[in-house]
Amino acid sequence: METTNIRTVHRSHVFTAAFFIIFCCAASSAFSVFSIPLQQATGGTESQVALTLTLYQFFMACFGVASGHIMDKFGAKKLMYFGGLIFGLGWFLTAFVHNLFFLYLTVGLMAGAGNGIMYNPALLTALKWFPEKRGTISGLLLGAASLGPLVLAKAGAILCNSYGMMGFVPIGIAYLVICWAVGWMMDTPEEQQTQEAQIVSDNNDFTPQKMLKTWQFWALLLLFSISCTAGIMLIGSLSMIAQIQLSMTPVVAANMVVINTLANFGGRLLTGKLVDKFGQTETLAGILILTIIGLAGLRFSANIVTFVIFLVLLGASFGGVLVVYPTLTGNTFGQTHSGINYGLMFFGYAIGALVGPQIAALFTNKTAGVTAYYPAYLVAIGVAAVGLVIDLILMLKGIGTQRNLKERAK
Repeated sequence: METTNIRTVHRSHVFTAAFFIIFCCAASSAFSVFSIPLQQATGGTESQVALTLTLYQFFMACFGVASGHIMDKFGAKKLMYFGGLIFGLGWFLTAFVHNLFFLYLTVGLMAGAGNGIMYNPALLTALKWFPEKRGTISGLLLGAASLGPLVLAKAGAILCNSYGMMGFVPIGIAYLVICWAVGWMMDTPEEQQTQEAQIVSDNNDFTPQKMLKTWQFWALLLLFSISCTAGIMLIGSLSMIAQIQLSMTPVVAANMVVINTLANFGGRLLTGKLVDKFGQTETLAGILILTIIGLAGLRFSANIVTFVIFLVLLGASFGGVLVVYPTLTGNTFGQTHSGINYGLMFFGYAIGALVGPQIAALFTNKTAGVTAYYPAYLVAIGVAAVGLVIDLILMLKGIGTQRNLKERAK
């Protein structure tokens, strides 16, 4: 494995590299900006083009497991170069697609695979340099994942409006240049730098095979999926909800998406601090409670002020889920195999991202006027409540709690 001592490479360099790489990887969340030009270029329908993002997330999860295994053995630096090439090339070649098959190949497979190759290794390598404050660093890095879509949405709209499909050329080149420009800094430390991190690794060093045989893994995977599903169900349809429920214009509804993104960013930063102070499952319990409050508040919102207030609650809480899980997985199953272990755990997010929008569509009646999304709200609240029960059971078992971590350190 490529390792280096903390005296040779300042850990802030690794953090910076991870920040920019995650910034690039997460920009795909703004994919809907390209829906119309991609429909025109490929002749596909809105749902057929949207399938590209589903494929993207699927291949991201699959290659995330493979890259985690490689990271555990050889380090992350080479993965940044290879992943950056595939990721940038996927977006670059999208400029030349003329049918759905090649769109699925360039963005779905290539960009998705490049994302999976880089995302988890970049995040987990950075966390290894900050064992004393993994939650805080996770929050800061996942904050980059909130900023990426904002930049791509604006830049992508300008480029596609000005150059059509050729606008994907500078996007692909920019991603490749950024990932390669910082990839050389993605070094792995020789060892954990704190006694606490070493104790966690010694007492809970699970191989992937051993981890998969534990009930804790499956409970955490289910909880990850549920926690993501509850937020994604409504946030994925946010613009349409605002237009139907409050009769907002598309322009005003788009502002709701921006507000949600900013709340998501703030929630990730705050969650990182809370994880370090209170523990992972305790923080996740708070996230799920706020999710339920946010969903219930949106259900009864009849004006823009209350809608924005509860939207901020929901957006901030949903943003914190991804911050909790890297630290929770590492503390529960150890750091030695954290790459592949978190890659497997990340399937929980992929499941939530795939299932959430489908459930929302199933329980939405767009002919019902302002009450069209009321059933979806209730289902999302129920899903979050189930997640809260699972989380409380894990807390009682001492999994991911601050109390449990302190007891190990004695």
